[in-house]
Amino acid sequence: MRPFNSLAVLLAACVMSSAAERAVIDRAGRLSSMIFDGDELAVRGRIEIPSADWNRIATPAAARRMGDTGNWQGSIAFEQGKTASFRETVTEEAGRLWLALEVTADAALDSAGVYYTVEVPRAEFAGGQAAVRAASGTETAAFPSVKPAGRDFLRAEGSGFVLSGSRNLRLTAEFDSPRQVALADRWERSGHTFAALIQLHAGPLPPGKTVSLKLGLSLAGDPDTTPARLTLDPAVRRYKFHGIGGNYCFNIESPVTQYTLDNLKVAWGRTEMSLSYWEPENDNESPDVPNWDYFRKRLDAYPRLRLEMEMGRKLQDKGIPYITSIWAVPEWAYTDPGPKPQRRGRRRIAPDKWDELLESIGTYLLFAKREFGAEPDMFSFNEANIGVDVLLTPEEHRDSIKRLGAHFEKLGLKTKLLLGDATGPQGTHVWALAAAADPEAMRYVRAVGFHSWGGATPEQYKAWGDLAEWLQLPLLVTELGYDAAAYNNRVYDSFHYGIQEVRMYQELLLHARPQGTHQWEFTADYGIVRAQRRQDGGVDLTPTSRFWFVKHFTDLTPHNSEALATTSDNPNVLLTAFVQGPVYTLHVANTGAARQVTLTGLPAVEFRAVRTSENENFAELPALRPTNGSLRFEIPARSLLTLTTMKP
Repeated sequence: MRPFNSLAVLLAACVMSSAAERAVIDRAGRLSSMIFDGDELAVRGRIEIPSADWNRIATPAAARRMGDTGNWQGSIAFEQGKTASFRETVTEEAGRLWLALEVTADAALDSAGVYYTVEVPRAEFAGGQAAVRAASGTETAAFPSVKPAGRDFLRAEGSGFVLSGSRNLRLTAEFDSPRQVALADRWERSGHTFAALIQLHAGPLPPGKTVSLKLGLSLAGDPDTTPARLTLDPAVRRYKFHGIGGNYCFNIESPVTQYTLDNLKVAWGRTEMSLSYWEPENDNESPDVPNWDYFRKRLDAYPRLRLEMEMGRKLQDKGIPYITSIWAVPEWAYTDPGPKPQRRGRRRIAPDKWDELLESIGTYLLFAKREFGAEPDMFSFNEANIGVDVLLTPEEHRDSIKRLGAHFEKLGLKTKLLLGDATGPQGTHVWALAAAADPEAMRYVRAVGFHSWGGATPEQYKAWGDLAEWLQLPLLVTELGYDAAAYNNRVYDSFHYGIQEVRMYQELLLHARPQGTHQWEFTADYGIVRAQRRQDGGVDLTPTSRFWFVKHFTDLTPHNSEALATTSDNPNVLLTAFVQGPVYTLHVANTGAARQVTLTGLPAVEFRAVRTSENENFAELPALRPTNGSLRFEIPARSLLTLTTMKP
């Protein structure tokens, strides 16, 4: 996980707080999609400021969400040194999404105007019609099948518009006052869309000028309710599965940390080793003679170190195997040292500092073992393939494993090395191949690990699973997360984000075949539990939908089970299944609209049913018993149903 916002791998979900989510707003305050009857459509919306010649269009790149509200503030880079500021308030009233926008020029902008642009996917609206409602009547035009001669195919002034497409789709917009609207057929890098440009202002924008718009949007249509046919083959055991766990790295002082330990059946853990604060100045001139007085005093100088070691002990006392990972090393160990610890990416370890660095890492581990009884099962550098802090080449990764493994062995530590711990699953397994091919390095490796940020194709996930199987080592998803920048503006704190995580869990279990996973995180960082401080100083803890989704996987998936073969004929419905002795568990994830499901291949046993959806959390349903190995049931929109023979 990146501690700074240097890469956005996916649009994050920040959705209106309501009984049913209607829209997804990304971290830049842009409309990413709209939801109707549980179905999601890529309706995109954003402020656009085109240059006078329309050769460039400036849009928001980032924004700041004001607390947990629907209020956003951000800026738009128009050209070098010239920006516009914007404010946006997103609300939902009477089934309609409302966007209140203000755009202010920070300098004179030689623009063609200011617009709010709404885009719909061409494939869903081709053959349909656009209509702009005006006081004098309605201007209509069919969506073109070929590129129009001009920039737009319909231009009119009106109080709103209606875009009609297939599946009875109707996107309706209304404005606070009559506006010029231009309908365009766009084909850009992001895809082929029909776009409605709503004018806030025409022409150049003088400095200090503020323009505004209040826009209401609603989407209706026939959702995709295609039935799903799922099959279980209990005779095919695909791989061993240890269980689901989480990261305990950042914000571990929060009461959320203990809450997840107490209320989830955690199978794996991962902690941070704050090495840059363990030895900010070199303890002495000798890498072979540690200055233990110096290190002991570090716990008083930086109490976070004590929390990390205590966290390791808590995991160990619960019998939870765990990894400890380094983000940043001490400044003196870098090729470009600074006067004090700092976090910046792609920094290299100085070759002549490796002996001292081994001492630093080794003393941390020895101290944690002797003073706290905490001894991690594995060690890694976090995301060194991209240099989130420390950058290692594949060969340096290989050599670091050999150095560290031999050093840990010399110190009598049980800690082994994690191969990889690479960020992103898309082809990143190649970074681990140099170490994987080296017999000496592999002597010290206990598992293979990668992070799931950004997701991947089944083939890319499979490559990591194949590597682990080739090496006959467990595969761990050491950071399971959907969007690496979702910590900005708490855009992870939504039902939509939780559904994306559920899909990612299912895809990882189906294609990567891990033996364990580590959710990012089981603390207040990316929290799955909300912590609200009371006036009396206490804290109220409220599990979110994401918590209940995760609880399906942690508590209802048998530890040390075997993954079974499953199939689905519907991409919106994913099935995973596990067995341990007489206990069967099947997770059925529906990421779209409500639909009918037929599930076959089941043993003749009674299944407990537990479900989480927008309107229910870990709800116990009536038990189900298959007929001739088959069940047929209706599954709600955007929900996770777990069928298990595990007792409550």
